[in-house]
Amino acid sequence: MTTDTTTPDTTAPQLITTGATRPTASGNQLVLRFSDASNLHADPARKPAAGDFAVRVAGAANAVTAVAVDGAAKTITLTLTTAVTVGQTATVAYTDSTPDDTSAIQDAQGNRLTGFAATEINTTPDTTPPLLSSAAVNGNQLVLTYTEASSLDAAALTGNAGFAVSGHGADGTAPIAYGVFSAVVNATAKTVTLTLKAPVLHGQKVTVSYTKPTTGPGVQDTTGNEAANLIDQAVANNTSAEADTTPPVFRSATVNGNQLVLTYTEANNLEGAARTGSAGFAVNSAEGAAIPVTGIVVNATANTVTLTLGRAVTHAERLTVSYTKPGGNDVVQDATGNDAANLSNEAVSNDTPIPETTPPELGDVTVNGDQLELIYTDENKLDAHHTAPASAFALSSSSDDVAIRVRSVAVTGKTVTLTLSRAVASDEVLTLSYTKPAGDNVIQDAASNDAPSFGKQDVENLTPEPTPVSAPTPKPDPSAAKPNPVALNADSDGVSDTQERQAIGPWGSARGDGNDDGIADSAQAAVASFSAKISGSPGTSVTLVADSQGGKVTSGSHARITSLEQKTAPAETPQALETPIALTSFQATLETTGSTETFSLYVDPKIGANGYWLQDHGGTTWVNLASSPYGGKMVNEGGRLRLDFSITDGGPFDADGEANGSITASGAAAQMPLSIVGQAPNGAQDGFWL
Repeated sequence: MTTDTTTPDTTAPQLITTGATRPTASGNQLVLRFSDASNLHADPARKPAAGDFAVRVAGAANAVTAVAVDGAAKTITLTLTTAVTVGQTATVAYTDSTPDDTSAIQDAQGNRLTGFAATEINTTPDTTPPLLSSAAVNGNQLVLTYTEASSLDAAALTGNAGFAVSGHGADGTAPIAYGVFSAVVNATAKTVTLTLKAPVLHGQKVTVSYTKPTTGPGVQDTTGNEAANLIDQAVANNTSAEADTTPPVFRSATVNGNQLVLTYTEANNLEGAARTGSAGFAVNSAEGAAIPVTGIVVNATANTVTLTLGRAVTHAERLTVSYTKPGGNDVVQDATGNDAANLSNEAVSNDTPIPETTPPELGDVTVNGDQLELIYTDENKLDAHHTAPASAFALSSSSDDVAIRVRSVAVTGKTVTLTLSRAVASDEVLTLSYTKPAGDNVIQDAASNDAPSFGKQDVENLTPEPTPVSAPTPKPDPSAAKPNPVALNADSDGVSDTQERQAIGPWGSARGDGNDDGIADSAQAAVASFSAKISGSPGTSVTLVADSQGGKVTSGSHARITSLEQKTAPAETPQALETPIALTSFQATLETTGSTETFSLYVDPKIGANGYWLQDHGGTTWVNLASSPYGGKMVNEGGRLRLDFSITDGGPFDADGEANGSITASGAAAQMPLSIVGQAPNGAQDGFWL
């Protein structure tokens, strides 16, 4: 009895991250190389999903559109949405997002790589041309193998592509010129396969030459480095000593949809050159007229001929296939030139499945942070290529009346993932609606069954509660009678970080980002937010932006808000002026003394404001600075009202009246009936408002 003491391979493939074989990008092709005791698993059904890779170029995401695995070479080639430019900074990361299925980076033993962290990509230009490493012929198939750091250019070669093959007998007989019928590139295997017009016999000495063609593509790598010319390069002759004189024998025919496959019995291989037209084949249906043949592909090693039909057949149709040997190069034959026999009305086995007509049914709907998932139950996977746009979804939250936008939609397996414009809080109650759009871009399964619309679907909130952070104990103020706790205020704008984190921004932006610029208000000295008290309400979010351009801080700005608070409106305001949130009082420092500063104030449009009203420091006039006569305006921005206005340091609406590099103002986001502009306000003063 013999005992197998071989240690099984249990180690997952590892990405090579250093040296010349580290991840390399050329154009829109990114090649990853792995080390492993086994080959990579090259089954297309088990390759990793495109969405499991995260590629960033110059800081921006570059989506992967296709994944190709070369098991023997231990490489994975990713096709990117956008080409990578030489010298750009780029990284790639991988996470097996669905560890319970069979799709992943894995070796032939099934050892899976769960992921790797962001790894630098080599974008240095490849200047080394492909180098011929070997050439071998078997019958009429001559294969040239090249050494190349990346891949060969997969562009189709035409005609003989500059190749010439010659030979002579072992006894030195007269030279023979073998015509080259076609040249086919396998980019990842780095081979060029020549199909010769006549087979090479056993014992003949063969050489191959190559001259770069003057027109049309030649042999080159993906970065355009051209392979060198060849002169009488020796070719290994692997043709068997026994001549094959047996033609391919038809064995069976099956059809699935519009693909009809004929399988032949052949000791060696079929001749794999491309065929034109119907190549002598005719397909007939017992239920109707003849079905045209629109394309033919020969798989030389599998010994199959696949016909593409002019239409898909139903699962109940009965077909027959006939073949009449055509003239020229379109005949079905083996690699040594033996022609297959004609066929007459051979029965075809119909493997077309019964169509699945049940639409996908919605199961669980969950959210965690800014990721909302809809999980469907269906016999098939969902169609990842034709899915609904973000505009087809409507998400609302119980915490406020502003809808949360859906930024993007992704489909994997039976799951639709919505990326939201902001992360939801753990205590928010959400409802989701979906309206099926017209056209093909809808939620559907692989059999094109559309998922129905739904309204106000409850969403299970899986967002974890935030970890409480203990505020530091403030040091006592020696000058104060009693020490008071000081709220944390990282940007020194007079508003606590706690208040600023509750700010509500336009377009359903993340909490704490009152002007939707992607930066937390608590981290910006020129942006401040607080909750203003309002009668009969727990409060309303207000955000002030200094040195504003359309609600965003001007690049390179040195303006700072040093205080922002709510103050009681004075008794002498005009009688018709309604101030639901009283006065918004603020102070801001400027970069240049005496300059004019632009501000934007974001408020809830439900307070009914139609301007930002301010009294001059002389106390004689109330005006709407957010109006065109004063260079201001009002803008509805994503469910928020933005009041834009300007104040000059030392000008009439700077409360201290001095050009000292600081503006102080107390204005009202308020409502004034515009039909009575010019009315004298009630009060002790005889001032007017405009």
